[in-house]
Amino acid sequence: MPKKVIITTGDPAGCGPAITLDAIKSLKNTKTDFFVIGDERVLRKLPVYNRIKKRFNLIDAASPYIDKIKPGLLSSICGQASLNYLKIALKTLKEEKAKRLVTAPVSKEAIQEIKPGFSGHTEYLADYFKAKNFEMMMVSPKLKVVLATRHIPLRRVSDSIKKIEVSKTLNLVHAALIKMFNIENPKIALVSINPHAGINTHLEKEERIMLEALKKVKAKIFGPFPADTIFIEQNLKKYDCIVCFYHDQAMIPFKILSIKEGVNLTLGLPIIRTSPAHGVAFDVMAAGKKPFSSSMVAAIKLARKLRL
Repeated sequence: MPKKVIITTGDPAGCGPAITLDAIKSLKNTKTDFFVIGDERVLRKLPVYNRIKKRFNLIDAASPYIDKIKPGLLSSICGQASLNYLKIALKTLKEEKAKRLVTAPVSKEAIQEIKPGFSGHTEYLADYFKAKNFEMMMVSPKLKVVLATRHIPLRRVSDSIKKIEVSKTLNLVHAALIKMFNIENPKIALVSINPHAGINTHLEKEERIMLEALKKVKAKIFGPFPADTIFIEQNLKKYDCIVCFYHDQAMIPFKILSIKEGVNLTLGLPIIRTSPAHGVAFDVMAAGKKPFSSSMVAAIKLARKLRL
């Protein structure tokens, strides 16, 4: 029986429409029912649209003023459209009794023009599903990384590290690796905030909190390790997932190693939600260049593969 995958095309002035269609073209031999949420007036401008339009079910949002947008240009029109795609997708998930959602990149700034405070798909979906314990996991064939904090200023990271929150994160990651990825005894590495992991006995406050949190985690957790060595190749082979404590600590090495095959996976939802591990690529679209779709392909493949 074909698996149902709901796809939002993201910001219509960004790379989302193009990489969505290119990904579906690449995945022609998969047994999948694709439901694509977007604007036909945007999609039909892409040459590939007419060649593959019979491979997916298009749900046309018919967004107002969508003909006025320009590739690569941030606008409230696109912000409204991309947020509406997400709302339609959530409705479609329910109507189709589907469990797999793939979201193309959106511009947070564009959505914030019509919805102040919007911080991203992860938080929006967690709020919609009333998920109290959720995390952002970056996935590629080379590594899996979880961000214990996400889009907050660096100065707030230290104060956000609480024993109960760290233990909840580690328990969620451990459970997800077993259930979703079918890893029987996952090995999880914890990364320190301070240089050299506090140099063993001379631990700083943050590392002491981490060690206290481990007492409330049944799984075997390794670390905390220094951030400057955990991502070398020989260490990546030892662990199934690495938990970091601020955005760039995780995302810089992840994007260096996996920019064209990386996937953003939200843990803690009652559905599987994935997304390409990159942004809207306004610069690429404004220049009239073709965006790469390999990360979107990987996001769809992972959504199909994972167990819920």
